[in-house]
Amino acid sequence: MIVTVHTLAQKRQFLAAARRDPLLHALLGRDLTLWADNPGAPVRLFLAGEAALSVSSNSAWLAGAPDDPEELASFLRFVGVENLYTAARDPATDFRLAGRERGYCLPPGRTLPQPPLPQGFVLDTDLGAGAAASLLFPYSAADRDGFYSRTCTAVNHGLARLWGLRDARGQLAATVGADALFAGQAYLSLLCTAPCYRRRGLGSWLVLAISNALTVRGWQCVFLSEAHNVDFYQKLGYVPWDGLNLYKDAKRNG
Repeated sequence: MIVTVHTLAQKRQFLAAARRDPLLHALLGRDLTLWADNPGAPVRLFLAGEAALSVSSNSAWLAGAPDDPEELASFLRFVGVENLYTAARDPATDFRLAGRERGYCLPPGRTLPQPPLPQGFVLDTDLGAGAAASLLFPYSAADRDGFYSRTCTAVNHGLARLWGLRDARGQLAATVGADALFAGQAYLSLLCTAPCYRRRGLGSWLVLAISNALTVRGWQCVFLSEAHNVDFYQKLGYVPWDGLNLYKDAKRNG
């Protein structure tokens, strides 16, 4: 049975499931901390048997394997989920594998060689959510507004931070974020470079800078990479980890 996370026992069960998934621990822990007791929250939390499920807009993140894949599929359709991210295999009936991303880690205390700051750019370690939202979602007001609301809440509670590089005019050229900071783990994402500044190494510089800054303070950094960037991150020195699968509803997507 799929139930909303509400009681203390359910919260403990949710967190226990999150701990067993090294790539989703921080994300689900952040969500539990911020949204569990807020009925009007943009993120909804559920237990699917022994598995933890976080739903935001049309996407969901699942830690653990559900007891009933058919029930999970019906539930995901009911709440409007189109994208399901999980390490589990075939978690929901008729949800088909659409892609896979490799996980990477940088352990606490370890740093990687950092090249000089790209000439003509200034590091902003206190980037506002509004500026990041505009770069990440230039064509979708709904996505910008949703990201702004969720991220401001996380940053204000010390559960996320945003960094960026600005050009000589002060315009944001690239961004990266510790999207979730929880129980010693930092989940890195939100990497984006403005089209006019791509292929200049800004993104890789930012990833190295924020991960080095976090690991020297005792955080374990984890992130996901698309397949075509796998060799790149391994050459930088990040440690390969298990990844996440993306599943999409075959009935909805034909």
